[in-house]
Amino acid sequence: MRKLCIALGAAALSACVAAVPTPAPGPAKAKGHGPPPHAPAHGYRAKTPQGVDLVFDTQLGVYVVVSVPGQYWLDERYYSKRAEGWFVGPGVEGPWQTCAVADLPPGLRTVNGPPGQSKAKKGKGPPQK
Repeated sequence: MRKLCIALGAAALSACVAAVPTPAPGPAKAKGHGPPPHAPAHGYRAKTPQGVDLVFDTQLGVYVVVSVPGQYWLDERYYSKRAEGWFVGPGVEGPWQTCAVADLPPGLRTVNGPPGQSKAKKGKGPPQK
């Protein structure tokens, strides 16, 4: 009788395990989009160490400075697009030094047009001098 109770108990437990549904897989993750691996895990918004608000632009691969049109941030450097060309500096207010197109992050090399209207143009290379 004892063996019968153990066998029935084991069968009942195995039926419970078999009845638990497997969770559905989560949404597919897109590859190659989003902030770089060193970016905060909480999303596309960030702040510089100086407290400047940023939004990651997946098309350009850099952060856009929210409060200053035509200004970008990556790897502790600010980049500014002006009518005279590109400038780089350590802070949102400079001091600024001219920056050659070849020294820009790759995504910024595709930025054309005046500050505030900078959208990457697909299939275009760096501006010709």
